[in-house]
Amino acid sequence: MKEYWVNFTVKNGEKFLKKSIEFLLEQSIKPSLICVVDDGSTDNTPTILKELQQKNNEIIHIITLPDKGYDIRRLVHNLNAACEFVKESNKEYDYMLIGNEDVFFPKDYVERLIAEMEKNTSLAVTSGTRGLERSDRFSLPEGAGRFVRSSFFKQADYSFPSYYGYESWLLYKALQLGYKVKKFMDLKYEHARDFGVEHGFVEYGVAMRCLGYHPLFVLGRVLRNIVSSKTGISKKTSIRMLLDYLSKDKWKNDPYFHYFEPEFRKFVRNTQMKRILNKFGFDQH
Repeated sequence: MKEYWVNFTVKNGEKFLKKSIEFLLEQSIKPSLICVVDDGSTDNTPTILKELQQKNNEIIHIITLPDKGYDIRRLVHNLNAACEFVKESNKEYDYMLIGNEDVFFPKDYVERLIAEMEKNTSLAVTSGTRGLERSDRFSLPEGAGRFVRSSFFKQADYSFPSYYGYESWLLYKALQLGYKVKKFMDLKYEHARDFGVEHGFVEYGVAMRCLGYHPLFVLGRVLRNIVSSKTGISKKTSIRMLLDYLSKDKWKNDPYFHYFEPEFRKFVRNTQMKRILNKFGFDQH
């Protein structure tokens, strides 16, 4: 039986927290560990977590951080806090699932992904889909809901880079190391909150710059958002994303603004250029 752990972050999540963790505990293949990082919640979240832990002490571990207000950029530090705990525990897991307080997975979610990844060992990161019309059939595995192969993640030092673009970095790093990533469109799960309602996509433009996104890829993404309502990103937000991508001086004093290494940025651009050529039916060879 393959083992996995859940990297779970929460900030003032009393509305959905209990249900979300219960869905994890009801998985047909139960997690060996749910490491919950509470980012200084000021609502009833700590009480709910303690009650859940008392009933599932052998599975749930809680890391409580001080309240520093709401900042979406702190999410990467929370993810890494859980990763550090697992590294220090010296416990080996086959996979890591990214969870969140407003995400509800079907009971066979993990079982299905394990089956797919055991069948195809080149898959490093997979996910289902939120099942909404705006989910792009050709996009890469989504954020919360990603299922990560530990042997790959170890090659990446078992942690996320603490600056803009860390979520997409995971996917492109897997591709750079020769793995594959895949989103299964028939495996649907639920996000209780609407996409982007809290963070307003404030990281997207600058993250694309840090990662070295190809200008044509960025332009295509922005135009798609403007033309179609299915992405869940408004026209105004899309224009701001483009301006943030084009800007450098605006972010130069931001501690989260950091260019990825040149080789990686080049790989990202080349990969995106190949996707553009494929989309328009050009044979790369």
